[in-house]
Amino acid sequence: VIAGVVVLIWAGSGLFIVQEGNQAVVTTFGKFSSTVGAGMQYRLPYPFQAHETVPVTQLRSVEVGRSTIGQASGLRDSSMLTQDENIVDIRFIVQYVLKDARAFLFENRDTDQAVVQASESAVREIVGRSKVDSVLYERRDAIAAELAKSIQDQLDKLKAGVTIKNVNLQNVAVPEQ
Repeated sequence: VIAGVVVLIWAGSGLFIVQEGNQAVVTTFGKFSSTVGAGMQYRLPYPFQAHETVPVTQLRSVEVGRSTIGQASGLRDSSMLTQDENIVDIRFIVQYVLKDARAFLFENRDTDQAVVQASESAVREIVGRSKVDSVLYERRDAIAAELAKSIQDQLDKLKAGVTIKNVNLQNVAVPEQ
């Protein structure tokens, strides 16, 4: 009877609840098995299967373009060259949500860092083919929209499992010197 109760409790340990707005990734012996949504779910008990819950509707954000000054160049990390060979400082925030919990957990080591690197690459490309007046005044909103699309394209190639929701340009200015 005692052994039966222990086996029943062990088998019941595979029940778990996934809250609304979350997804759970079930792994079998450490390898991806399935993704399950909200509600009461069951997986085989430990050591056969495990699960990890990921909040997929949580809005995450990263800041791109720090104001630290590089010693070699004397410029900020956020400084970049425009098409007409002027320097512009751009700082912005990228907001994103997860669209694929499996890709978020297994395809990239640090998703925030992947978003930052894709953002830096995209902004340098867009600013590099724009004139300084266009970046500062004329196309500021268009640059933010183009930036969001370019970041999303790069992250899709990386299989990062994220969807870019918004890009907020915080500071666009010419350096003082």
